[in-house]
Amino acid sequence: MAKQKALEAYEGYWRVSTAAEKAPRAKDWRSALGEYLVDPELTRHLAEIQNLASVPSHMDGDYRRTPVVTAVSLDERDPRIKITDCLDRTGLHLISDKPGEQGRVLDNPDQPRRYEFRVEVVRYASLNDRWLVQVVEATLDKPC
Repeated sequence: MAKQKALEAYEGYWRVSTAAEKAPRAKDWRSALGEYLVDPELTRHLAEIQNLASVPSHMDGDYRRTPVVTAVSLDERDPRIKITDCLDRTGLHLISDKPGEQGRVLDNPDQPRRYEFRVEVVRYASLNDRWLVQVVEATLDKPC
């Protein structure tokens, strides 16, 4: 049950995160992301979305992912589940929305297109035992 709840929170994070990256200026994404994220990841991710909006740019395409639960700790004080994913960005591109450059691909050629992605999902008793993504670590130097 705990693994399933953690994976559901992780998938929710991806649904909202992907929508925010595809339309960073569409709305204030704080409340939608707050359904699945808590600090420090919530603040970090909001800054990333704000950066996309300021460039201005958006993401086009989709990640391919293969999430696997790699650790479970149901300790009373700090219940958390770790998920390791392999992100494949080959179908995802950063696209300019700047007038005169609209549609131009802005991908960083030095950024790996496939890498390991680690997440910690924590259960918050104070929030009706909701599982929320707290830590995200993209290990760009670790291909998968």
